Amino acid sequence: MPTATFENLKPEKQDQIFVALINEFSKHRLMEAQVARIIKDCGIARGSFYKYFADLNDSYEYALKRVLTAVHFDILHLIENEPNNSLAAFYEATRAFIDKLSNSKYREFYRKYVLYNQYELKHTEYDYRHMPSEHLILKVNGHEVSDKETVVVTYKWATKAAHEVIKAVLEGHDATQELQDYQKLLHVLNAGLSK
Repeated sequence: MPTATFENLKPEKQDQIFVALINEFSKHRLMEAQVARIIKDCGIARGSFYKYFADLNDSYEYALKRVLTAVHFDILHLIENEPNNSLAAFYEATRAFIDKLSNSKYREFYRKYVLYNQYELKHTEYDYRHMPSEHLILKVNGHEVSDKETVVVTYKWATKAAHEVIKAVLEGHDATQELQDYQKLLHVLNAGLSK
């Protein structure tokens, strides 16, 4: 993450650097990105770049965090507000995310992240077992599922499937068909959980 030196820059300067990072990482995979192009784009010295970030990966993590903040949805809020079928919230969040991303200035950045860069970073998969139990809500046909392990596994695989839908759309597959397939999968999960 950025250093205190970066955090002390004026917001306009931070944004100028962020735009240069987005430009670079939207055009080039992380392993092909170059500090030289970034510093030229935002008009800073190479030494300044390394006063702001530990390395290129650090600058990418910063840009990724800002992009995710701008484009992601609060799935937990959607789940909590879905009175009958929690899996419908997963579908709605995925559909809305794809819609939002299709018109986003960060689309190419996110596309590179999903198709390439996420595999070059050292990220661990989120474990829903660490989520506070009050947020582990799963409603099926208006009834709450009480077995927390079932909730955790359902969240895990609904999330993985959502990410695969997003990846397929970013690879150029038909968004309508991918979303229909995802919705059918969620209906199958819902039917299995209601027995």
